[in-house]
Amino acid sequence: MSALASTGSEANDEAAPRLAAAGIAALFLVGAVGGLIGDMCHVESGTTTYLEDPLPYVWRSQLWFPLMVGAGTAALGWIRVRLATSGSGDERGMTEGLRDAVAMIASVIALYALTALVRGEPQPAAVVICWAVAAVIVARWARGPADLVCAAIAALFGVTSEIVLAAAGVFEYAGDIARFAGVASWLPALYLAYGVVAGRLGLIAARMR
Repeated sequence: MSALASTGSEANDEAAPRLAAAGIAALFLVGAVGGLIGDMCHVESGTTTYLEDPLPYVWRSQLWFPLMVGAGTAALGWIRVRLATSGSGDERGMTEGLRDAVAMIASVIALYALTALVRGEPQPAAVVICWAVAAVIVARWARGPADLVCAAIAALFGVTSEIVLAAAGVFEYAGDIARFAGVASWLPALYLAYGVVAGRLGLIAARMR
């Protein structure tokens, strides 16, 4: 009986996802590069403007921005893996691989670019389409409550951070964009989609060890 219990425990240990240092580094890199691409779209379109530049620029972004997005992506991936190992995640149909990871990343970058393209368009329609696309991304990739937890964490911390930074005069959103508390009305939608994808990428990275 004890041998059977030991064997079952070992099997569970092998099945449980674990995020190694290499996986965390990969998540950070994906987040940082994706953030740079998305922020380039915002800066080029005039959606956002940096008002202070205390740090060097990386491409079109202040250095703190890719660092923040990279760290957030790694943190969300780690949280999602922890939720899976604690039994709080719904892992049914867990079949994502590298192709799915590419599709996830591309979908969030596409939404990021869309938020830049809708500047100057009728804002009620712009907000609706950004939220609708975010809903499609969440519905496509979220597998259970744990993924929605990651989405909520990303939206809470991401939007709050941007509100604080905008209020501090670090950057600003264009005046012709629908806003609340100094940030774009579609911003929570972008973070919700990003949170789900970052969490799922964490699981993919953990299972590829």
